[in-house]
Amino acid sequence: MIHFILAITPNPALDLGGVVDNLKPNEKSYVHDETRSPGGNAINAARILTRLKIPVIATGFLGGSTGEEIKGLLDFEGVKNKFVKIKGHSRICVSVSNKENHKQTRLTFPGPQITHQEKENLFRLLKNQKNISFILIGGSFPQGMQAIDVLALMSFAKARNIKCIVDCPGNILRTLIAGGPTLIKPNLTEFQDLTQSRVTSMRSVCIQAQKFLEEVPYICVSSVEGGALLVTRDNSYFGHIPKIKIRSTVGAGDSMLGAMSAQLYKNNTSADDILRWGLASATASLAQPGTAFGSAKEIKHFYKMTTVKKIKIRNLN
Repeated sequence: MIHFILAITPNPALDLGGVVDNLKPNEKSYVHDETRSPGGNAINAARILTRLKIPVIATGFLGGSTGEEIKGLLDFEGVKNKFVKIKGHSRICVSVSNKENHKQTRLTFPGPQITHQEKENLFRLLKNQKNISFILIGGSFPQGMQAIDVLALMSFAKARNIKCIVDCPGNILRTLIAGGPTLIKPNLTEFQDLTQSRVTSMRSVCIQAQKFLEEVPYICVSSVEGGALLVTRDNSYFGHIPKIKIRSTVGAGDSMLGAMSAQLYKNNTSADDILRWGLASATASLAQPGTAFGSAKEIKHFYKMTTVKKIKIRNLN
């Protein structure tokens, strides 16, 4: 049987997107160009992995009619999935673009309450899966789910030589790093939360990231000096996306994570190439309206236009 990536989204969402001509407080705004997409960090990464023909199964908690729609949308896209059914209702998130100034308003809801039994069901699902090469854990946690719960999943995976990729908020990452993930991908704000610092420059971020390299061999921080930084035990790399007209920022970081995960699955050990694919995938999604993602063809197109350079930063070791 072919090995695959298990993409765990603890708090999936139905992402609603649209455009208003002008968003004004206390006035009714009519939304057009509506989009409805399955959402959540690891789900979005799984959608990119599917586009890139990487074997992946999306999982997590789904409940209510919203959960049914999320699953239906994933089925329609051809994303394989095995979700844990819950009593609560999956959340809805809203992103509205203002046509007048191109700014986005994004509303993210907390999600359902997860019971002890539902968490046990997710653990059982993981135990019953064979031929997992990577576990990809992404997104915020619903109520009732804690970092220690996910750390237990990571420990189970590590004992079976399954590698982990993590893209969670910085305060959660502080706990999950102990599980020794292969790759983490915080944005700058999340990285500041992780390190409890106010670093902003490429140099300061790189120096802070080096402190975690013993536990995490690949640390990618996005939104640094207008680009993304990938710090490894050997070298550090920096790159920008190609110049494009940005139509929506929704899911760009998740698209980046999906493409980078694809390269790790393929045993690509070239850090600069891993980052280059990630930036190309982010670009392809940034060029799409609403909650839409770029296609494999578009990702490959932007890969040819993307450059990454090795940077020299004082090593702390």
